[in-house]
Amino acid sequence: MNDRQERLVNYVRELHQRDKRGPGDFPIQPAKKTADSIGDLSFRKIASSMRTSVAGLMQAGSLRSELMIEDNAPPPAAVVAPPQGPHIPSLTQQAAVAYERALLEKPLSAADLIQLESIVLPALRPVFDIQNETYDNLPANWEPFNGQRSAIEPLIRGIGRLQLTGHPSYTYVGTGFVCGHNVILTNWHVAQIFVQSIANGLKLSYLPGISCAMEMLGEVGSASTLQLDVAQPIAALPEWDVALLRVEALPTGVVPLPLASSAPTAISGGFATVIGYPSYDPYESFVDQANIFRAVFDKKRFQPGKLNGCADVPCFGRNISAIAHDCSTLGGNSGSALISADTAQVVGIHFSGITHVSNYAIPTWELTSVSAFHGIEMNFS
Repeated sequence: MNDRQERLVNYVRELHQRDKRGPGDFPIQPAKKTADSIGDLSFRKIASSMRTSVAGLMQAGSLRSELMIEDNAPPPAAVVAPPQGPHIPSLTQQAAVAYERALLEKPLSAADLIQLESIVLPALRPVFDIQNETYDNLPANWEPFNGQRSAIEPLIRGIGRLQLTGHPSYTYVGTGFVCGHNVILTNWHVAQIFVQSIANGLKLSYLPGISCAMEMLGEVGSASTLQLDVAQPIAALPEWDVALLRVEALPTGVVPLPLASSAPTAISGGFATVIGYPSYDPYESFVDQANIFRAVFDKKRFQPGKLNGCADVPCFGRNISAIAHDCSTLGGNSGSALISADTAQVVGIHFSGITHVSNYAIPTWELTSVSAFHGIEMNFS
């Protein structure tokens, strides 16, 4: 096996250890089409027609910055899937056998590795559509999110897709969410695409000719839209890869998301979900993206997983103590809210990841004492 395949196998084993769920815990379904064919287009035709312009990677080729990348060419219509509907992750018999062989550390064939990537991973860390500002009843292994539905649903309404007008290269740039009185929180590596600092960094403004809005809906299978004009950038903290943007007013029913002011008790092993707008990433496996995300991009998704403690991660020239998590993410998830199922609070701002190793988020409690944010009303709880 090459390095990437070894990481895949080790990752599958780690998820098994966290979940305590093996091949016998999933329904077995008849073999289905693989990612080699979606609709009437071949894998190669779809992949070659996807967007290919890419921002610089953090630590090129390993730690990725979760940017939403676009060269103004939309995905082909054939890969725009309908709404998901109720979904119970399952395995084919071939995938169950490959999964069992991986857990028993038996030799794996090329076909086994394909099964692990294209079927087992989507079953272990699925992604669900958000529709009508909610999510379907989730399978039993994600029951904590069903129990917290009344607390999580209001948070969904405050998360949106940041999009630009007037930029020569970008339309969609990432995710943001309401964190205080008319205040949006996102990553600095997202904001710096359209924000400049002047007066020795003491004042921020948009780049000339560029405006920013936040789409609060953007759901799979729906043309409904609700856009907020983002008036101005108000603060940046590159050392924690976060930035604050101002909107003039919030729509009825949109409230600031609660930010955790201390680490959650279940920071290792607790259930959490990323809510944001994953976008196609030409540097990542198309098999993963076609199967986990159904080749549907730039739409609001519910991306559950588990917290895995903290890890030192590079961030703008220094190491920070970031939250590790295993929610399935893509480019475009930068700035997404990482929400604990235990507390229904935002515990982190997703910002980067290493494929088949871990994803990372900025801990919200690290922002409570930031002097640059003093005087800005933020919803810490």
